[in-house]
Amino acid sequence: MGRAASVFLASIVALGMAPGSVRAQPTPCEGVRCSRHGACVSEDAQAYCFCDEGYRAVDLTCVAARVVRPRTVASVEGTRIVEIALAEQGHHLAEVGASRVQPPGPLGHWVTGVLWCSDFVSWVYRVAGVPFSGGYGDGGGWHLTSNTTIRAWYQRHHAWVDHDSPDWQTFRPRPGDYVRISTPTWGHSAIVRYVEGGTLYTIEGNASGRVVATHYASFRTHARIDGFGMTTMADARIAAARAHQDDLTR
Repeated sequence: MGRAASVFLASIVALGMAPGSVRAQPTPCEGVRCSRHGACVSEDAQAYCFCDEGYRAVDLTCVAARVVRPRTVASVEGTRIVEIALAEQGHHLAEVGASRVQPPGPLGHWVTGVLWCSDFVSWVYRVAGVPFSGGYGDGGGWHLTSNTTIRAWYQRHHAWVDHDSPDWQTFRPRPGDYVRISTPTWGHSAIVRYVEGGTLYTIEGNASGRVVATHYASFRTHARIDGFGMTTMADARIAAARAHQDDLTR
């Protein structure tokens, strides 16, 4: 055994590892407790907190926040959500809301990594006056940083329709609703523009680095369409879904 190999073996023993073993690399969320008022989520090797209702995230902690109750979004407000998003079509991150002086200001002020599709959805909803909660930012924490936290937010409020749901074949997305799109990596976030026949039309940020309007044919059987968050007229639609489930269990 050469001297270099001997030194390497000695260092392994000194660290308490058996020869031939490899120490697992820590995950971004290792040791992050979010003040025990939320959960740590990671995306692209970055850790974030998704906080319980009544809390918002500051760095990797959850602090008490003003409670923001989800409110019913009327159809016209759903259209307003789409208008705000479409106004940014073709823009790169630095251009989204660049001239906005009212809160929350330009989107770029809130993005710390290279993935910003979920940041875009959060920003649009905040500008439209229908913010998320439990994330970063003012109020109740409108800024959710990843599609997994956005999906969890809708699940928390019983407003998520999964592609495996019994209601999937009859559920009709409305303008302004949220849609999660599966990818080989971290997933993707988008906003529903409208549905025509079996085609879903969306507006989404960070599509090749820009805000892009696109569409998905046969969306109910499309392998990438993971589920929807009911934003527009959510209260009535949630009640209808529960009534339907009750009918199925009778």
